[in-house]
Amino acid sequence: MNNKQEKLKRIIDICSKIIYITDDKKEALLIKYSKMSDNEIIKDLAKNVYYIIGKNSPYYDYLLTIIRDYNSSICPNIEEMKVILDKMFSNQIDGNMSLEDNHKLIISVLTEFCSLFNQYGIDYYIVGALPCFLKVNLPLFRYHDDIDIMVNEEDIPKIREIMELMGYKFFDDRYPSKERFIEIEKEKPPHIILAQNPYNEFHLGFFCFRREQDNSITMREYSHRLENGEVVVDVLERLSTPIGTSLRYDDKPIIYNGVKFKTSSIESVYSLKRYTKRPKDITDIKKLEPYIDKRKLELLDKYPNKNIIIENVNLNNIHINKK
Repeated sequence: MNNKQEKLKRIIDICSKIIYITDDKKEALLIKYSKMSDNEIIKDLAKNVYYIIGKNSPYYDYLLTIIRDYNSSICPNIEEMKVILDKMFSNQIDGNMSLEDNHKLIISVLTEFCSLFNQYGIDYYIVGALPCFLKVNLPLFRYHDDIDIMVNEEDIPKIREIMELMGYKFFDDRYPSKERFIEIEKEKPPHIILAQNPYNEFHLGFFCFRREQDNSITMREYSHRLENGEVVVDVLERLSTPIGTSLRYDDKPIIYNGVKFKTSSIESVYSLKRYTKRPKDITDIKKLEPYIDKRKLELLDKYPNKNIIIENVNLNNIHINKK
């Protein structure tokens, strides 16, 4: 066991005296954190302490101190850690605009680009919690640093044209060069396909799908690796049945600010966020819970996606492994 693992084991053992953690879970946590950077470790541990025991616990300061001691050279002091955690769990983040300005930007961008997508005949869905809030008339209450959009992969050239005409920087990293792959590994952009506002941190993030003949949706998720010095592209396809698609995406568009667009269903967003447990997701599901159709939520489990991995994707060689 190296020095990093010893320090992590000590933190996990101390936490287990206050929070019940099984031996199997301890081992899993040690493996998980051993693969993460020190910044990621500190952030994740602090978030879990805030979420599990809460800031009113008598052990709160003590555990934050233990976490800070892991690497005090990169970790803020305890009071600054508390401020950061309070902001995270109150749905605020440090940015270059106020919460009010962020909400104005979100609505403006959503209206503008949905209008353009409709004009260009693009097959798309606005996904995530944002459209769910809008269709049940919930006022926006937290910071949104992006808008997530699912798009038919065939329409990506049109989307690039729209984004560049509107002055956004457009990145399509489905098939990156080796140089770009190295950049991606360092920068870790939040989306494989991304349109970045050049004046602030706001961006549009795109997810790909293929529309099947029965109108169902197959999600396509790209990943990359180096093999013999070359970038290899793998694709995970998530095949949905027509019923599964109708449960996850509302085919009937909503009208917001006079613009029509289709969205993910509230139940699918709620179901996903129950497992991610990020601070903003915890708050989102509390807001969405009163609007859930419990029958649809139960049906989602009965119509899971079928996952297929397509390895080494290129025009000349497609090899399929089924999960």
